[in-house]
Amino acid sequence: MFDDRTHAALLLADAMCGPTNALDPLLTTELRHHFSEVELAELILVAGQANLNNRAGNAAKQLLGEA
Repeated sequence: MFDDRTHAALLLADAMCGPTNALDPLLTTELRHHFSEVELAELILVAGQANLNNRAGNAAKQLLGEA
């Protein structure tokens, strides 16, 4: 359904939802094949921000209610 480049980006976003101290070496190779360093930095920041928003939103709902 997705091309290889998009699929790699989605795998990175998924990987960033868990522990990130050791990303799968095959994933890093695949990402470096499809993206420049600047593009990788942008992907990391966008995926990280989305992840932060989701986690903060989940915590806020639990602590502050569904307003």
